Amino acid sequence: MRILFFHPNDYLYIGIPNGIATLSAVAKQNNHQVDIFDATFIKTQQTEDNHEKDKGLFLPTKYTLEDLTRNDPIENIEDALDRKLKEFKPDLIGVSTMTGTFSWSLNILNRIKPQAKIIYGGVHPSISPKEVLKHSIVDFVCVGEGEELLVELCECLANEKDYSMLNNLGYKKDGSAYINELRSFVNLDALPTPDWSLFDERHLFRPFMGEIYKGSFYEMSRGCPMNCNYCVNISLKQILKKCGSYFRFQSPKTTIRQLSELKEKYGATWFKFADDSITYFNEEYLEELAEGLSKLNIQFGCSIRPEAVTKRKIELLKSMGCVAATVGIESGNPRIRKEVLNRHMSDQQIEKTINDLTEANIRVTTFNMIGLPGETREDIFKTIKFNKSLNIEAANVYIIYPYPGTSIHKKYKINIFDNSGDIITVSQASSFHLAEIEPKEVEGLWKTFNLYMRLPEKLWPIIELSEGESNAAKELYSRLIEL
Repeated sequence: MRILFFHPNDYLYIGIPNGIATLSAVAKQNNHQVDIFDATFIKTQQTEDNHEKDKGLFLPTKYTLEDLTRNDPIENIEDALDRKLKEFKPDLIGVSTMTGTFSWSLNILNRIKPQAKIIYGGVHPSISPKEVLKHSIVDFVCVGEGEELLVELCECLANEKDYSMLNNLGYKKDGSAYINELRSFVNLDALPTPDWSLFDERHLFRPFMGEIYKGSFYEMSRGCPMNCNYCVNISLKQILKKCGSYFRFQSPKTTIRQLSELKEKYGATWFKFADDSITYFNEEYLEELAEGLSKLNIQFGCSIRPEAVTKRKIELLKSMGCVAATVGIESGNPRIRKEVLNRHMSDQQIEKTINDLTEANIRVTTFNMIGLPGETREDIFKTIKFNKSLNIEAANVYIIYPYPGTSIHKKYKINIFDNSGDIITVSQASSFHLAEIEPKEVEGLWKTFNLYMRLPEKLWPIIELSEGESNAAKELYSRLIEL
């Protein structure tokens, strides 16, 4: 079979998705031909006009991602996909999508109308399989993990066998949608090393502290043991409850072997561990992992939850190559963290975690959300001031999006579809108007969050003037980010 993966990604949002890379490796193991249509480097006129350049928060490097893509032609994305379909002639198109990219990918496929069968997989199809199947161009959905299903479905399609009993498969028959029983989770240690060869090498561009490395995302685990109100894990746990332990991880030996292979094949020396929090692993696990990774001479960044941190874990992370960590603050208001987000951690826990990481010479950034249900401008400034008090270099800031399957989505009965029936994009998250302030004000604070955090409070009245969308505000903002 000829399998074309479709990665409906934002322009220049680099990083190899572990799901597609692993599926590609499994497909090749089973003698299927594989290719990809990756939207990451498709430069359309719209993406060229709207792409946000570096805002100056990071150290300059010898060259940038924009330098690497400057000579790429501007083209129509439908034309690019049509050309790929004519060249590769796939039998099956596999689309891996989240909620934010589902409608966009669907609209492109509807305009092209490929002759191949189309299967959707990923978080959104797992949460809303029948909603995905209602679209005429979609033939199948994968609910949950797809490694075993992909191989079995390809065998059925190639040999014209009945696929109606395949576990994890959703399909249509006689105008009705059917979702089959789910199978047990795969053995993570039995999976092959992710296939990075499928992707444009520019995905491996990794600037850090003024230097440029090669590397990408890597996952040691699947699932999460927590139940945050803004995350779909709470629904996925329920959907996949008969499949086995929702939070599971591969052995340290598998991680060490696969990272060694990725380093040898692709020159990768800088990884971003995409696990929800590496500190969920116990100290015994990290001891074994550190023993192997310390010999590889690699660097990595990871995400950390303060509730699961010990000083020993930080020591182990440092010894195995950790140079950067993102700590989840979410909100600087403890009441909002607990009651709205279901994050049970104190300011003191967050502060101690960041201090311990800093003492270990691990660069710290934070993860924050604004536009939260019931949030005021004062609440957002509590988050800004808390970040400022921690003396971090940069904060990652997002406007909350009420994804289907999250507790927030269910509680507020939010309609995520616009008037045309498309899913409202993540870039329009403020339009849900969950906060007590207007969406435009939320967007202005999102834009200026790091300015408020980095610059002296005496400049805050000037920063406030740059929150707006007028030409004067934009000009002022451009000047402030240079300070």
